[in-house]
Parts: sequence; C-alpha cells; structure tokens
Amino acid sequence: MPIGQQNIMKHFIIFLLLVFPLFSFAQNENEALPLPDSLVGRLKENRKANVARAEALDAAIMFYYDEHRILEAESYINEMSSMANDLKDSYWKALSLYYRSLCAYERYSFSECFPYIKESLQVTETLKETKRTQLLLTRIYLAQSGYYYKIHQFPECQSCIEKGLNLAENNGFDKLLHSFQNNYAALLIGMNRFEDATVQLKKLLIDNTDSHVLLNIASAFQQMKQYDSAFFYIDSILRYASLSNQKETVLQEQLIKANQIKAVCHLDLEQWDNAILCLNKSRDLLEKYDDKELLGVYYLHKADANNGKGQYETSLGLIDTALFIAKEIKEVDLEWQAVKLKSDILENLKEYEKEVENLRYFNVLTDTLNNRHNLLKMQENQYQHEAQALEQQYELQRLASRNRQLIIIILALLFVIIAVLTAVIIWINRKRLKAELELRNREITAKSIGKIQSNEVINGVIEKLSEWEQHPKKNMLPGIIHDLKTLVDDDTKKDFDQYFVKVHPEFYQKLMADFPNLTQNELRLCAYLKMNLNTKDIAAICNITPESARVARSRLRKSLNLVDSSVDLVSFLSKY
Repeated sequence: MPIGQQNIMKHFIIFLLLVFPLFSFAQNENEALPLPDSLVGRLKENRKANVARAEALDAAIMFYYDEHRILEAESYINEMSSMANDLKDSYWKALSLYYRSLCAYERYSFSECFPYIKESLQVTETLKETKRTQLLLTRIYLAQSGYYYKIHQFPECQSCIEKGLNLAENNGFDKLLHSFQNNYAALLIGMNRFEDATVQLKKLLIDNTDSHVLLNIASAFQQMKQYDSAFFYIDSILRYASLSNQKETVLQEQLIKANQIKAVCHLDLEQWDNAILCLNKSRDLLEKYDDKELLGVYYLHKADANNGKGQYETSLGLIDTALFIAKEIKEVDLEWQAVKLKSDILENLKEYEKEVENLRYFNVLTDTLNNRHNLLKMQENQYQHEAQALEQQYELQRLASRNRQLIIIILALLFVIIAVLTAVIIWINRKRLKAELELRNREITAKSIGKIQSNEVINGVIEKLSEWEQHPKKNMLPGIIHDLKTLVDDDTKKDFDQYFVKVHPEFYQKLMADFPNLTQNELRLCAYLKMNLNTKDIAAICNITPESARVARSRLRKSLNLVDSSVDLVSFLSKY
C-alpha cells in the first residue's frame, strides 16, 4: 500500500464527503437557472422598497438555496442588504448577512464567511424573539457549525450544533432538527468516535431514509475498516437514489459521494481497478454536476489508485491537476493532501531532488495551515470578546430599561395615590361645605323664626297700643307705634340679608342678570322663597298680612315671566 494513503483518506477525504449536510452548493456557471414564473410575477408585483419586496426577494433567494445554486441569487441578496439599510430593519439586515456568508463559503472565501456569520448572529440576537427570528438564528447556527467543521474547530462546531438542536426542538423546526442530528453524527466521525456516530445515525434512519445519513454511516464503517457494512450502505444509497423524489442536483451529489466513498474502501483494500471504476462513475456525474472541490478530490483519489498500481507518471499528472484545482478554489487542505501524496510518489520514483523541493512546498503549506488555524483561533477569541462586550452592553441596556420601567411604575403609583388623596380631600371638603351650608341654613332659619316670633310679640303690643290710642290722654302712643313698626321691619330685613348673602353670595347677581327689572322687595321675596319659607312666615317677616304675601307672590311670577301655572315658583328659584 502506498505510504500515507490511509492518512489521506482518513484525515481529509471523509471530512470532505461528510460536509454536505452542513454547507454545500453546486453551481453550474455555464447555465443560469431561471426563476419560476410565480416568483417572477411576485417580484414584478412588489417593486417598492418595502417589506413585501423584501419577502419576495427572500423567496427568490430560497429558491436558489434549495437548488444548491446560491451564487446565482447574489443580485437579490445585494438588493435585500441595501433595502434593509433603507428600511432600517435589523431582521432583513441579519438575513442578508446570513446569505452573504453562504455565498462567501461557496466561493471558498472563508476569511469573508466568518465575519458575515458573526455579524449576522450578533444582529439576530438583538431582535425580539419571534418564530421568524428563531428560525433565522437556528439557520445561522447551522451555517456556523459548518464553518467550524470546515476549519477543523470541532469543539466550536459542537457548541453551535447543541445550540441549534435546542432551538430546533423548542420551536418545532423538524427539518433543521434532522440536519443538526445528522451533522452531529458527522462531527463524531470527524472526532474519530465512529461507533457513537453509527448509533446516532441508525436512530435517524428509523424515522427517515435519508441519503445523507446513509453516506455518513458508510463513511463511519469505512473508517472502522468494516468494509462489508460500508459497501452495504453505499449500495443502499444507490438503490435509494433510483426511488427518491429528491431534486436532481441533490441526487447527483449523493451519487458522486457514494462512489467516492466506495472508491476509498477499495483503496484501503488495495483493489485499485475497482477504485478507478468507482471514480470513473463519479467523474461522469461530475461533468453534469460541476463541483470543483469534488472534482479535485476525484483527481486525488485517482492519483492514489494509479500510485498503487505503480503507474507513477500517470499519478503525477493527476496530482498536478488536483493541485491546479485546489489553487483555483483556494482549498489549502486539498492542496496540502495532494502535495503530501506527490511526495510519496516521488519517493517511489526515487526522484529525491524533486521530493526535497516538494517537501519544501509541503512545509510551506503546513505553515500556511497552521497560520490560518491560529488566525482563525484569534478571530474566534476576538469574536468571543466582542460577543461578551456586546452581551454586557445589552445587559446594561436591559437593566436601564427595567429601571426606567420601574421608575414609570413608581411615578404612576404616586400619581394614582395623589389622585386618590385629592379626590378624598375634595370629597371631605364638599361634605364639610355641605355641612356648613346646612348649618348656615339652619342659622338663617332659626334667626328668621326668632324674628318671626319677636315680630309676633311686637305686633301684639302694637295691637294693644292701637286700642289704647283711642284714649286721648295718651298722645305719645302714635310715635311709639311708628317706631316699633320701623324697628320690626328694618331689623328683620337687615339681619336676613346679612345671613342670606353669606350662604348664597351669587344668588342676587345671577337673578338680576336674567331679570334686571326686579325691585328690591321682589329680590328679597325671592330669597325668602329660596329659603323655602311659607306664605305665613313671609308675611310675618315683612310685617304684612298673609293675603298681601300671596299677592306679592303672584306679582313676582309675572315679573319672572312664569306664565305656566304648572311651574313651581320655589323649584324655579332653586336653580339660582
């Protein structure tokens, strides 16, 4: 067996074949894929820069995503990014950044891919937790796990898978849940935990016969050198492909990878011709599928097989082709494996000078990989630091928001308490004023009654004096009678007016405003009536007969224009 063959197959080839569920897009640069008429119509109907347009763009992008031709959607992604800035909508910004990371990955621009994923995650984590944002966050974790898997940062990959699994389970994202479970099994294979991986994968097969799962199981058995089991699952993939209703591009890639894994098994068994036969089948499919990375792996495998058969020159030509493809797509891992295999071939040819030169190249690539790993690790540490700082900032903002809410609640409670206290004070004051008014009314009534009684006594005296007036001997009596009458009339009216104005300060003003022709006696009569005094009491206060009081009331009704006899005079005056 050629030197280094097993290491090549174990370290790189299986990793490449398993990465599909996490991140893989087949692009055919020669023939653009047109959008369905329904999506074309939807884009035409929604031309304004609004949410409806953004949703139409998202639908178009997802079409190319499902077809594994994400690069053909870049114009729509760029428009979505620009529209997100115009709308100042963080969701569409995060989504466009996520799509940009997929495009960067497809172009093998991993240095661009990581910042896009990082920024997309940071923006999404600031959004309100809705079904839509949780779905985007789950997809970002899936993409981020694929990125970490690609650069062999398995602990970080596992962390992203665990976060994504939790989100998918809690939100019912069954399709993504299945992808995360399958990817976790692929991660176990990458970590050389093959038995754990097969247990996980067989559980997935119970619910769904998935070609991705079958591929991973076959790869695990190949790594464990259980080739019969590996061939069984590879053949299952080939049978499943003929019955599956998956899209043609997906089926083609699965068949390519199945044949390449089968070729790896034959290479391990040193069955060179069988390996080349499987590789040729994958090559026929690659002509239609047009995936340069898988094409580079094909040339690397075929070079290994020819190396095993002793056809070293042919093998070197195939290696040079693999190197050319690796450099074109900037796939340093593939380039490193090809140079490593070339060293083995040159050693077999005993071309030691070329081997030394090739080893220098190999060492440069090794340093490049190590530097890239260190750079990525540094970027990851920087991202973690930024994420922690951002989380602290968000925590401070949340704390400030909670404090503002608490202050608003306290102020609201104080306002309610003040309003209640004010209402209570007003109610108490009203009761006090009502009680004081009633007291004043009672005082006026008592004073009036007292005056009435005094007037009755005085009137009795006047009647007696009037009788005595008939006696000519008492010439002073007329003056006394006159003085007593004046005293009774003036004191009673003055006292009444004094008390009444205190209790009803605006009564006379309002009444005069509506009836300016009322006389002083009529105003005072109105006051008596407002006090609800009867005709007899009014007659006593005014020192007139009850009949005169009734006449005065009748005249007052005319002065107040109360023609309708059904209108009560006392009720009418109570309004003032």
